[in-house]
Amino acid sequence: MLALLGACAAPPRAGLQPAGCALDYAGRISVIEQGAHPYNLYGSFELHLLGDAGWLELGSPLGQMLARASWSADSASVSNGRQGRGFDSFEDMTEATLGLRLPRAALQDWVRGRPAPQLPSRVLEPDGFEQLGWQVRVRRENGRPRLLRLSRVQGDESEQLSLVIDRASLPEPACEPPGGAP
Repeated sequence: MLALLGACAAPPRAGLQPAGCALDYAGRISVIEQGAHPYNLYGSFELHLLGDAGWLELGSPLGQMLARASWSADSASVSNGRQGRGFDSFEDMTEATLGLRLPRAALQDWVRGRPAPQLPSRVLEPDGFEQLGWQVRVRRENGRPRLLRLSRVQGDESEQLSLVIDRASLPEPACEPPGGAP
């Protein structure tokens, strides 16, 4: 999910992020792909993001750890607790882990409920935006993200990733870009 992922606005020194800029989510995840190769994944997730690095742990509906994906600016890997595998890119890792090829360039911003500022986007009323061919919708409760849904249709294929956020530790306001998250 991974990927899941956008740097804080103003780090104090190159390569270092203040601890308050970390984002932690936990909740439920579903991935649904329809088309020539249908695929479904349901379970729990824990996501931790800090700058260009992060990890995502996926659990079965019964709580068993299925996979732990981790990444940094120059590496990406997945482990199931017994064996691990490295990947050439974040996108390759998310495709192997979730069945979706998610864009590293935008995902950290998307999970924060905002488009990546360096890429073109289009507002989708009332609760989302479109970027890189993905529609991103965010539902908030009390100002905090509660549901994040990414969806994309390409020809006869459709993909959807949903995160129901049951627990969130959000970055401090100083970590948000000017204007804050949408």
